[in-house]
Amino acid sequence: MDVSHTILEDVDILALSHILKQLPVVQKVDLSSCQLSGTQLSTLSPVLPRVVDLVLFSNSVDSPAMDDLAAVCSESRPSVHMQKLNLSLCSMYGEVAAKSLASVVASTHLGHLDLTGNTRFGNQGLASLAAALPEECSSVTWLSVANCGLQPGCAVALGQLVNKLPKLDELHLEYNCLANSDVENLLEELSSRHLRHLHLDNNHLDDGVVDSLCECLSVRQSLFRTSGGTSPAPPCFIYIHGNRMSEAVLDSIARQRLCSNDRVYQGARYVAQNRVHERSVSSLVQNYGGNFHNFASNSMMSSVGGYLRDDSHLVYIDLDGCHISDDGIRMLNNGGLRHNKCLQYLSVSNNCIHLLGFVTLLEAIVTGLPALRAVAVNDNPVFDNVEMSGALYTSCLQLLGQCSRLILLHLTATCMSDRVGSDIVKSLLTDKSRLVWLKMGNNELASETVTTLCVAMEHTTTLQYFSLDSNHLSDKDVQLLLNS
Repeated sequence: MDVSHTILEDVDILALSHILKQLPVVQKVDLSSCQLSGTQLSTLSPVLPRVVDLVLFSNSVDSPAMDDLAAVCSESRPSVHMQKLNLSLCSMYGEVAAKSLASVVASTHLGHLDLTGNTRFGNQGLASLAAALPEECSSVTWLSVANCGLQPGCAVALGQLVNKLPKLDELHLEYNCLANSDVENLLEELSSRHLRHLHLDNNHLDDGVVDSLCECLSVRQSLFRTSGGTSPAPPCFIYIHGNRMSEAVLDSIARQRLCSNDRVYQGARYVAQNRVHERSVSSLVQNYGGNFHNFASNSMMSSVGGYLRDDSHLVYIDLDGCHISDDGIRMLNNGGLRHNKCLQYLSVSNNCIHLLGFVTLLEAIVTGLPALRAVAVNDNPVFDNVEMSGALYTSCLQLLGQCSRLILLHLTATCMSDRVGSDIVKSLLTDKSRLVWLKMGNNELASETVTTLCVAMEHTTTLQYFSLDSNHLSDKDVQLLLNS
């Protein structure tokens, strides 16, 4: 249920509450930017525990409303369904708000808590939340306190918070003002845990934190092995772009080769802000990274392809906005792309790739890349002037029909006509297809594509999500889709 960006009056709140009361479980309610008052939230509180995914983004959520929600959740705990709570940009701050939030967490089975953008939350809010949480909040696996005004000196509160969340899998701390000492203490706490994603982007970290980062990853591997693990520890992804580290640190990280299962992502903003040379970026990505967003170019594609050979453990690569042409895709493929056995996600969006480059990419997918499951080619002129392509276009359709391993394909804004869209759907969605997510928005699609899609859905069992936004669909087309 999405009522986001709608100013709700009191009568609307009563109507919404009545509707939700009729439903034992609601998968999602999005109340983003509805200018809700504390009184209105309190009115909704009795029915909110039955919502699995509750989005309150960009409202003013006060402590009394959170207390009301916590009380309702506590009273009906066996039947509370809430698993995700988004409180981004909700003006939460101070000890009282943090304690109210802790009560909600303790009274639910919350696994996902987003506090991003509560810039006044600060060290005091973090310390109060950590202190108020009960021991062993085992349900929380994803937490964001990004851009929450955290300042140097929050190390103790961070450590206490992490200790109370034993199943935490992903922690977002980006866009704060964390100092080296705060992160060093946090890394020490995390070295014996199975946290998989730690986001430290855009803080005030410099070269001094690198030794602690390396030590954390090394200790983590050692502890996992001595605890009886017979396989490598689960991958740990640490994101540190947009900080104050030097080029020498890049080379240092790359030379240490911590472990093939651990990744240190520096990212494009790091590259841009520090003017790092191509040589150092190449050295780092060879061992850990995968994000060349807005930085790489055709001239680097052979080198990037070389990193993707048989011995590469890279699972993700982002080449968006790199001015790559068809020739760049050819160089990437010849360099080693098609030989990679671990790559799972490849994005080449916002480049200059035409049909020839797309066919080259499809050939690599069909003849190699056994682990690849997701491809994004958005914002490329792939199908521009396709009527002039003849045999090349026929090859494209045949190769799409053989891409049966893909589960996600994004073709938004690829100059796709209605006839081309129909041909692509017909080629992709066969009885052998495993495709789950197909995006074809912002093209020239209309009734022919819709008719083909509806027919294809009769024998395609895996497709769950498709996007046709910003096309030329009529009301009749939409109704046909809904009926199918």
